[in-house]
Amino acid sequence: MSRHSILRWALGGLTATALSVTGLSVPAHAADTPVLTAGGPQQITAALGERFDVTLSVTNSGDTALDGVAVDFDTVWAFQDLEQHSNCEYEDGLVRACIFAQTLEPGESYRLVVPFRIRTDTYAPSFQDSFYQWAPASEHVSAGTPGTGSALRLQEGDRIGESEDGSWQRFSVSVTGNQGTDLVAIGDTASGWVGDVVETEFGVRNDGPATLDFRRSGLGVGWVVATAPEGTTIVSAPDCHRVTTTQAMCETAYRFKVGEIKTWKLSLRINRAGAGAAGSVEVNPDCKCERFTGDADKSNNRAALIVDGAVDETKPVIEDAGLVAHQRVPYVSSFQARVTDNARVTKVEVTGAPATTLSTCTQQAASDLWLCKLSQQVGYDSEADNMLTIKAYDVGGNVSEPVSVTVRVDRRSPRYSVSPAPKSSLRSGSVTVELKDLPADVAEVRVLNGRTDELVTTLTAAPWTYIWNATDDAAPPAFLAVDQVGNVWHVSTDYLVDDEAPVINRVDTVSAYLPNRVDTGTGWIGARGGLEYTVTDESPITRTEWWVNGVLASTMRSFAWDAGTITAPTAQMELRVWDAAGHTTSKSFTANIDRTVSATVVAPAQNTLIRGTSFVTSVAVNDPHGKVYSTLLAPVRLTGSQSSARVASGRDGAKTIVWEVADRLGNVAQFKRTVIVDNTAPAVSLKSAPANKAKVTRTFSVTANASDRNGIARVELLINGKKVATDYHAGWGFKINPKKYGKKFTVQLRVYDRAGNSKLTTKRTYRR
Repeated sequence: MSRHSILRWALGGLTATALSVTGLSVPAHAADTPVLTAGGPQQITAALGERFDVTLSVTNSGDTALDGVAVDFDTVWAFQDLEQHSNCEYEDGLVRACIFAQTLEPGESYRLVVPFRIRTDTYAPSFQDSFYQWAPASEHVSAGTPGTGSALRLQEGDRIGESEDGSWQRFSVSVTGNQGTDLVAIGDTASGWVGDVVETEFGVRNDGPATLDFRRSGLGVGWVVATAPEGTTIVSAPDCHRVTTTQAMCETAYRFKVGEIKTWKLSLRINRAGAGAAGSVEVNPDCKCERFTGDADKSNNRAALIVDGAVDETKPVIEDAGLVAHQRVPYVSSFQARVTDNARVTKVEVTGAPATTLSTCTQQAASDLWLCKLSQQVGYDSEADNMLTIKAYDVGGNVSEPVSVTVRVDRRSPRYSVSPAPKSSLRSGSVTVELKDLPADVAEVRVLNGRTDELVTTLTAAPWTYIWNATDDAAPPAFLAVDQVGNVWHVSTDYLVDDEAPVINRVDTVSAYLPNRVDTGTGWIGARGGLEYTVTDESPITRTEWWVNGVLASTMRSFAWDAGTITAPTAQMELRVWDAAGHTTSKSFTANIDRTVSATVVAPAQNTLIRGTSFVTSVAVNDPHGKVYSTLLAPVRLTGSQSSARVASGRDGAKTIVWEVADRLGNVAQFKRTVIVDNTAPAVSLKSAPANKAKVTRTFSVTANASDRNGIARVELLINGKKVATDYHAGWGFKINPKKYGKKFTVQLRVYDRAGNSKLTTKRTYRR
């Protein structure tokens, strides 16, 4: 039969003998074969108050000696220890373990005798079980407080029977006699107003003469059920297992001593008026549950739970609003109102107009005072009047007469400034910090450590100044002004202590193409360029001066310099700077100036004659600092950078070519060339020559009339279509010996102008 089935069987009858359930269960243990083997089970009979000995045995079943052994005790309330031994541990009046520092040889058995007495308040008749488990001392876990008496001895001796459960041994006592228990229900009486919640206390008392111990079952000794009186509902029943609006079921501990009282709090809401409305408190009522049924006197197992309810028709009274008219308050504030009522005040409400007001009011313990916390929604950094209206509500739903008080809500920050200004650079030494324009309602100014916000000192009156000893490692001060209603304004100075002059690291040109350092004497700057510098300093630079050849040229951090006004190839420069702490430094250097784009060639050359529909123009730049770009602006404008381009010739006449070139110093120049477009043939005719088809027998002359606006370059003599002579001089004539050319030949002149255009005269045929 399992443990739980035994338990249900034992509790089912709930007679006096049912208390034997305290000895029914065998404690759980490991299934492995133990090194230590306990003795066999024993059973004795003892009367109330009678002394008896529990004799235990243990055998070392292992192959090796065991250094130290412990025995755990699982006893019940009926087993009263006669002495608390120094090598044993005790808890809640019961022995829990004993430890023996001796060697157990292999195969040897040992005995232990422990004296007990049956407690005089033990339930009788009853059956009380106890269990004992042996284990190596090294595995023992402390289970209580050591005793102060003599040491308990483990002696060599024969094994007692055969253990039914390895290292566990069972010892049972049949307690004789006739001693029961009377459990008495405890009720309560309360009164209150309808709608109120009243607190009652109910419970159970053990009037003895026996203590109940259900430790083996793990069940409580008594179930106590509280039923709410009619017209009330249960609000709460802490520490009870099952709670509804009408009933609360609560359970005692598994051990309930003689004279012990167990009570629970029960909160009830009164829903309607009535005198003597009765509920009940019952101990172990009839139910389909496991419970103790052997009560010696069941007549006192039920008690009354009475609540008297009355209707409250009296309004609460706000005796003191806790506010003074027109007093200044912060937008988040609190006050205490005193409210009285013949019943219980349940709520205090605060509203505001015109500013929306959020409020929470809570009653102070055992007091008529209510602490109200407000948030009055006035505009940020402003102040305004606001009327607060207070109302109180009691448990009966009665509402007090409202009380209204106008207050001045101050949400304006006490702003001010400090001198020196925040983030100022200061030299070390004594610095007087002045707080300026503080509002008149400032109550105090707290001087803080600017790094940790720790309080340094407090200023409470004018003059609002603070003397700070400025050093490199000193934390700069911060200030927190607090006005009379608690508004604050915080200023961090973040002062910088600087005793070092700035160091000018370098001066460079500002250029996207050729930035270069100029303060070493080797750098260059163009006709129009920018200069900038880098500096090392703890403080910001507040003043800059650029001097050129002894003249102040600029006070800007970046110097836009027109060096084209300087005819010399160099200029003497000086840069002077000042920092915020007043330190100054300077740097002098020679700047090399290149004002032009040099060594530039444009083709075609000036006044070049152009023939054809298009021509190529180009530019070549050989500047020592390098070219950035070159682009054609005319006769057509091209985008991007290029070195050559083919352009259309267009109509005859002059045409201007414009190239723009920039070097890497930023110098820009335009180069113009004019070319002449000539696509018109020259005018030509024979000036003198024999008539066509004439017979010629000796040398004759041929001359031409030739003209062109850009000039004639040459005239060629063609005989039979082949060039035989060229004349480059004005007059344009040839002598022809007919004997060189056969019986019949043709003569024609071809004229070229300087642009390369040509034209033929009419052809004449001769014979000889």
